[in-house]
Amino acid sequence: MYKYWLWQPWTRPRCLSTGHRTARLGRLCRSLRDTGFHEWGFVIYRGVYGDDDAWNLFVQCLRDNVHLDLERGSAQRGALLEQYAQWTVIEDSESLDGASRDDVRQRFVEWREGRTVTRPANPFPQPTDPSSVLPRFNYCLYVDRECLDTLGPHLAAKPSDISKPHLPPPPLVVIIIDGNYVLGQDAQGPFPPIDGSTARYLGWGYFNTRYLCGLYDELHSSRFDRPEYQRPPAIAPGGSSSMPSV
Repeated sequence: MYKYWLWQPWTRPRCLSTGHRTARLGRLCRSLRDTGFHEWGFVIYRGVYGDDDAWNLFVQCLRDNVHLDLERGSAQRGALLEQYAQWTVIEDSESLDGASRDDVRQRFVEWREGRTVTRPANPFPQPTDPSSVLPRFNYCLYVDRECLDTLGPHLAAKPSDISKPHLPPPPLVVIIIDGNYVLGQDAQGPFPPIDGSTARYLGWGYFNTRYLCGLYDELHSSRFDRPEYQRPPAIAPGGSSSMPSV
């Protein structure tokens, strides 16, 4: 995985001092407080090239959805958490254009292995090593052609003022990839074959960007391979819609 080193005291974000245990995004707040690592958010890999305008719009819409998700429940807490968000975008047309999900997983593993995360000294033993539960270093996002194609319907139904109440537009979809998944680790199952596997869990899935912050929060204490997992082509959360071109 990645390394932790103990170091000098640090400054705690103000939103983490009280009332975080039962609050929405409470696991994320506790993580920032307990690890001293004030950077959160998924790394995003770009897998389709040739239309920079569409790509830039996709990233902007993703950030808009993240902003809305952060404000859900507490605008003040959301604004404070947004200061620490890092949605790192990795672009490389030579190696990522049309890349497979397995290729992206390998690139992500290489990326995280090169990172060292600092942690404040603590006089008390930690029950678990935070390095095993930080979603930023366990999962990444991938945008392929099918995901980029969800931009058009999403924009067509998106209101001009996202701050006003409205019905959610069709989902803007990304692929979430489990960096710890090992091909063939799950037994074959009764499901239609995808990538040659009939297992329930495939190490990846489609996800509606409107709920990314909630997912990031949940992945501090659970895995993507859980009862709520939606097998492609269903789009999580809920699975009420599916990728039309898959």
